[in-house]
Amino acid sequence: MKILSKYLTKEILGPFLFGLVAFLSIFSGVFFVDLLPDADKYSLTFFFVLKLLLLRLPEYVTQCAPIAVLFAALLGLGRLTSHSETIAMRAGGMTYSRLASPVLILGLVMSITGVLFNEFLVPTTTRAYDQLKYEAASRKASSIIYNFNRDFYVKGNLSKRVYARIYDPTIEQFKDINIIEFNQGKANRLIEAVSMHWKEGEGWIFENGTIYQFLTDSYYSIIIDKGRVQYQLDLTPREIKQLDEDPEYKSITELSKYIDRFFPEGDERQKLLVDLHGKFSMPFASLIFALLGTPLALQPQRRSNAAGFGLCIIFILIWYVLMGFGNSLGRSGVIPPFLGAWLPNFVLAGYGLYVFARVKN
Repeated sequence: MKILSKYLTKEILGPFLFGLVAFLSIFSGVFFVDLLPDADKYSLTFFFVLKLLLLRLPEYVTQCAPIAVLFAALLGLGRLTSHSETIAMRAGGMTYSRLASPVLILGLVMSITGVLFNEFLVPTTTRAYDQLKYEAASRKASSIIYNFNRDFYVKGNLSKRVYARIYDPTIEQFKDINIIEFNQGKANRLIEAVSMHWKEGEGWIFENGTIYQFLTDSYYSIIIDKGRVQYQLDLTPREIKQLDEDPEYKSITELSKYIDRFFPEGDERQKLLVDLHGKFSMPFASLIFALLGTPLALQPQRRSNAAGFGLCIIFILIWYVLMGFGNSLGRSGVIPPFLGAWLPNFVLAGYGLYVFARVKN
C-alpha cells in the first residue's frame, strides 16, 4: 500500500505544480500589463519591475494554491480513473479514504501555508511593494493624511471624537485639530488647537488652543496661548499610519486588534470582519477544492484532460461568483461576516461531501 500511496502522490504533484505555475504566470502577465503605463511613465527598468513582481508573488501564491489543488485532483486522479487504475487499486484492497488522502493532505498543507503567508509574509511584501512604487513615482512613502477623523470607544460607548484638517507623519503632527470628549453619551469637553505633535516619552502635546468645559447649562473656556499641554490620545503615530492602510497590508493579528480597538461597532466593523475572515477562507479553499475535486475525479467514468481542465475552470468561476456574493451580503450586514467570507467554501464543501458519499457508496 505504501508503494501505491507514493505512486498516487507522484501523480497528483505533477498537475499541482502545473496548475500553480500556470496560474502564477497568468497573474504575473496581468500584473505586467497593468504596470506597463507606470513603467513607461516613470522609466522603470525591467529588473525594477521584476522586483515588484517578486514582492507580489506571496499574495499570488495564496490565491493560486486552491486552483492548483483542484487541478491536482481533477487531472491527476482523473487520469488514473479514466485508465481504470483507481478501480484496480480499490479491487486490490485500497480503501476510498486511502485513495483520497494524498489530495486531502495536499489541500490541508496548502491551506495552513496560505494562513501563515497571510499572517507573516503577505503584509510585509505588500507594504514593501507599495513603498517601491511610491519611490518610483517620487512620492513620500508616508504621505500626508487629510481630514483625519476617528471615533474612540470605551466598553462600547463613544468617549472621544477626533478631527484634524491635516496629519503629517513626517513630523508626527496634527494641524487644526478638534477633540470632543463624551461622558455617558453627552459632550462634556471640546479642545481646539492649531497643532498637536508627538514627543517620544511624553506623548501628544498641543499648543495655541482653547479648552471648552461644558456644564449643565453653560460652559467656560481655558485659552492656551503660552506654554503647552500634554494630552492622552491613546493613539501613537505608528497606529495612525496603520489607520490609513488598506486591510491587505495587515497581518491577521494586526487586523484583529485594529478592528477591536477602533471599530467596536458599526458598518465599518462589519466590512473589516469580512476581510479578516477572508484571510482564513481564501487559503482554506485549497482544502475545500481537494474535498470537491477528489470524489469528482474518482467517479467511474472516462474523462479527458481537456474535460478535467474545463470542469476545473467552471468550479473556479463558481467559487469567485459565490465569494463576491457572500462578501457583498456580509459587508452590508444581511448575513454575519463569518458566513459572508466562508459562503463559497461552505457551498462547495457541501457539494463535495455529497459527491464523496455517492462515490464511496
